[in-house]
Amino acid sequence: MSDSPSPRIGLFGHGWWCAKYLAPALRGAGAELAAVCGRDAGRAAAAASALGVPRSFDRLDAMLDSVELDGVVIASPPSSHAGAALGAAARGLAVFCEKPLARDAEESARMVQACAGVPGVAGFTQRWNPAIRTARRLLAEGAAGEVRHLRYTTASVLAADPSTPWDWRHDPSEYSYGVLSDLGPHAVDLVRWLVGEVDEVSATATTVTTRRPAEGGGTRPVGNWDDCALSLRLASGARASVTASRVLPPSPYRRFRHALEVIGSAGALAYDSDRPAEVVLTASGAEPKVIPADGPTLGDVAPGSFEEMLAVTGHAAAHQARDVLATFAGAAPEGVPSLADGHAAQLVLDVAARAVAERSWVACAPA
Repeated sequence: MSDSPSPRIGLFGHGWWCAKYLAPALRGAGAELAAVCGRDAGRAAAAASALGVPRSFDRLDAMLDSVELDGVVIASPPSSHAGAALGAAARGLAVFCEKPLARDAEESARMVQACAGVPGVAGFTQRWNPAIRTARRLLAEGAAGEVRHLRYTTASVLAADPSTPWDWRHDPSEYSYGVLSDLGPHAVDLVRWLVGEVDEVSATATTVTTRRPAEGGGTRPVGNWDDCALSLRLASGARASVTASRVLPPSPYRRFRHALEVIGSAGALAYDSDRPAEVVLTASGAEPKVIPADGPTLGDVAPGSFEEMLAVTGHAAAHQARDVLATFAGAAPEGVPSLADGHAAQLVLDVAARAVAERSWVACAPA
């Protein structure tokens, strides 16, 4: 651990999400970005330079043993998540891990066990979305009555173009289930956070583009899914429907879309990332009411140019960065997703993959 008044963070992974969202948000919330680590020394050094970080490494153990740190942010491809978390925890460092927590529940269970003695946060960004938090508050207040059905759609443009080259996201040894591993964790976590635990899953999935251009010529097979749909039976008796796609047709103003609708015995509420600062509540027998989202916007905590991220995050960065650092300091605010939450989501994803293969309802084991 460091003696710095500002928490010193090591970044493991330096892709676009880390560079455009996590790193500037954490710095804006008061963290000192002390080092960057990636699989390629040259790219890691270039990322460190672009981010204004003093040191770079191509081996995680070298970074952990050479730099005084308070925590590690894991934003690398999923096959490296477990090893990174275990390495950080063994040195007493706090852990933030992007979703999916792991490639399967066996890995995520090992991570949770190894990190039991250190602060840990799972990267479920939508929990920090002020509009989603407003929806959760309204549900807790009974604004929609007893929840009967939740519908959530999450989509990205990342694989919409068939000419987009093959990369690790199309590799089942990284993203076991494709879009279900990429966007599915957000959806499952929101179902659990807003309504409750999942008892059973039925699911379908498909690969839209089965081969993609390969580096050096030719093509490579896509080994995971582009689209999936889940039906969930919840412990509360409610039902949930989730759709996830990475082939959203591109638009000049958005790369992602998230939409939530909750139907209850006394009304319904809705959120759409195209209107990220509001929730629409329609009480039984009443006109729809637009309710402004609770809380600050990005610039309140993380000043800078985040405009391109708004459709993804719904102003979540300010909340997330603040709460991650508070959790690292041992004072986790209410609602911060733990690594155990990441494992619970992974259990449901694994069951969903079984449901696709078996073409049947599959029961979920307790987390």
